[in-house]
Amino acid sequence: MQNMTWLDALSKRYNLNREADRPPSVEIVERIAIVAKTRWVLLLLIGLYCCYAGGFFYFSKYGFFLTPSQLTFLFVTLVGVVSYNLFLESSSRHADMAHVLSILQILLDMLFVTILIQFSGGASSWFWPVYLIITIEASYLLEKRREVWMIGAVGSLLYGTLLTGHYYELIPYITMPFVEHGLHHDPLYLALMWFWVVILNATVAFIGTFLMTVIRNDNEALRKSEERLVNFLDTANDLIFSIAPDGRFLYVNHAWLRILGYRPEEVSTLKMLDILHDESRTQCLREFRDVLAGGKTDPLEAVFRARDGRLITVEGNLTGIIKDDKSAAIWGICRDISDRKQTQEQLYRLAHHDTLTGLPNRILFLDRLKQARALAHRQKLHMAILFLDLDRFKIINDTLGHSIGDKLLQSVAQRLNCCVREVDTVARIGGDEFIIVLVNLKEAADAEKVAQKISTTLSASFNIEGHELFATTSIGISLYPEDGEDLDNLVKKADIAMYNAKGLGRNTHQYYESAMDENAHKRLVLENGLRKALDGEEFHLHYQPKIDATSGAITAMEALLRWVHPDLGLLPPSEFIPLAEETGLIVPIGEWVLTRACQQNKAWQLEGLPPVRVAVNLSGYQLQQKNLVDVVTRALAQSGMEPCYLELEITETVIMQNPDFAITILSELQELGVEISIDDFGTGYSSLAHLKRFSVNTLKIDKSFVRDVEINSKDAAIATAIIAMGNSLNLRVIAEGVETEGQVTFLKENLCDEMQGYFFSRPMPAEDVAAFMRDRGVELSRIADADKGTLSE
Repeated sequence: MQNMTWLDALSKRYNLNREADRPPSVEIVERIAIVAKTRWVLLLLIGLYCCYAGGFFYFSKYGFFLTPSQLTFLFVTLVGVVSYNLFLESSSRHADMAHVLSILQILLDMLFVTILIQFSGGASSWFWPVYLIITIEASYLLEKRREVWMIGAVGSLLYGTLLTGHYYELIPYITMPFVEHGLHHDPLYLALMWFWVVILNATVAFIGTFLMTVIRNDNEALRKSEERLVNFLDTANDLIFSIAPDGRFLYVNHAWLRILGYRPEEVSTLKMLDILHDESRTQCLREFRDVLAGGKTDPLEAVFRARDGRLITVEGNLTGIIKDDKSAAIWGICRDISDRKQTQEQLYRLAHHDTLTGLPNRILFLDRLKQARALAHRQKLHMAILFLDLDRFKIINDTLGHSIGDKLLQSVAQRLNCCVREVDTVARIGGDEFIIVLVNLKEAADAEKVAQKISTTLSASFNIEGHELFATTSIGISLYPEDGEDLDNLVKKADIAMYNAKGLGRNTHQYYESAMDENAHKRLVLENGLRKALDGEEFHLHYQPKIDATSGAITAMEALLRWVHPDLGLLPPSEFIPLAEETGLIVPIGEWVLTRACQQNKAWQLEGLPPVRVAVNLSGYQLQQKNLVDVVTRALAQSGMEPCYLELEITETVIMQNPDFAITILSELQELGVEISIDDFGTGYSSLAHLKRFSVNTLKIDKSFVRDVEINSKDAAIATAIIAMGNSLNLRVIAEGVETEGQVTFLKENLCDEMQGYFFSRPMPAEDVAAFMRDRGVELSRIADADKGTLSE
């Protein structure tokens, strides 16, 4: 016997047609129907035998020995058997009468067999073994042993009654040819014959009940095993289902119903295609065909659509049930992995995206970069890498806190995404550094257009939790294949170009050039030396005078920092101040400059020189220091200089990064008596409304607007507008970068208050300032005397 798998057991249990489980009474009714069908076969065999025997006797020397009355009785008996068999077949549908019908048909069969024995010779009849068949029938139909024994006893009693009736001639027996008549009156023969039938009947009853008990116990154990299996499947957390070859659902467990949200009565109208998501249909149908063809499938992943439209990702296996060499059903077991998939996607996103901005991180960026290079190589186009670093972002982060800084980074990321195409990649690789990959560029100049677009987009103010902030960026650009094919080198070159852009004053962009490699090496040398420069007294201050436009008198001396590097010599601020700001050394360096400049100005005053202001540049990092006012107060106290002789210059861009904070600090400084000047005015984003709120004394026109005032009408208009604005707000206006007589004339004609530049003097060391101031005073006295002589004439 072939072993039955659990799938076969389930398929048999569910009949592959979703029929409900049948109660035991229904099974008894089916047994009655089976016995009724078997009885037809037995009647046919007995009828054929009787016809054969009757014909044999009729044509033999014995002749036909049954009388008409006997034939009539036998025929009536046969009609009775056929009638009750038909009745049993028609009544077998009534489960409530099953037990009564079982006993009734067994008793009728006993009676029929007894009549058959009577008409086939009585004590000499060879039909008595049919009693054994009736006992087996009782064992099959009746579950209680006592009832089977009672049926056996009834059969024995009927047979004994028949023999007793013959012996006492109460029942006429039919004389059979070639059978001794005296046997019907021989008590010994009759007793032995009866005893033999009783013994065999009892034996068959015992064996029959024993075998049927074993069979029933086995069936009960199998049924309970199936029920346990079905209960296990119903209560399993995995989705288990069975479908017919046409896709109809034959079985689904509770987990399937719960997860997909269907009611049990709805399943009968569903097909597998109804719950498959479009993206899974092709693969699943292919797997179904393979299973129906008898093949095996690998673990399958699919997406189901729940009743409410939810998408549920599952993973599982399929197997087929073969019946009569044909596929009868497909069983599937799978589990809901939606949470796991979501977790995997989240882990993938965490591994490949920046958690703050949602942009690709370095890992995903490098992968996109490889794809972009391959695409550019295949299509013979350009690829550009833009390396961005936000200017002075650390100031905002340190003063307003990381929460504001993080939200600013998020807003910057959104604006950067708006500046590029969907095929391009914007990534954040750490801190305030972003990197962009531009693919499929027809011309290398297209990268510059994007860089300009980014600068323009970021120039608009950011409103972060009520703070109006401004962010600029320095951008370095490298190109493929112009700057090489190695991706790491291309990123490095874009980084070098970005630092070069910072060195040019920030808020600009630069293409990589091979000459920048030397600057990169120089930058490394400077960074290493910068940490020792302050302690090694390698810093020096040079001073450049500011001249009154009307009188020509010196109004102030601006302190300009110089670094005398032991290997590189004298270095201007533009080469090391950005590096000092990045490393954080700008704070101690700036404090040193402030203290030294105040001490030097006080020393000039003690020498008897005319008192003038000393102007000191504050970096954005210094302005954002919470103890800046204390630092200024301490420098004034240590030098003994009056606050009115100190002028602090702060660039417009630095002030506008955090205007609200700047207003507070500038007000506190002005309360000390210190004068405030906005440096590089015209290059930032301040408006008249902002300017009115700032506590400042002076506007300093950026030299880029002064340089071409003689020849460029736009620059002349800007310079004129700034002067007019300052005058209207009662602020002094000073122009820096004055180098020609024409510039001086223009500025005087437009009522600029002060001027500064090479036209008057280059920056000079402190020891040369005294002689310059004395010479300048003598020259002004001579000019004044000449003017008086001219007036007297």
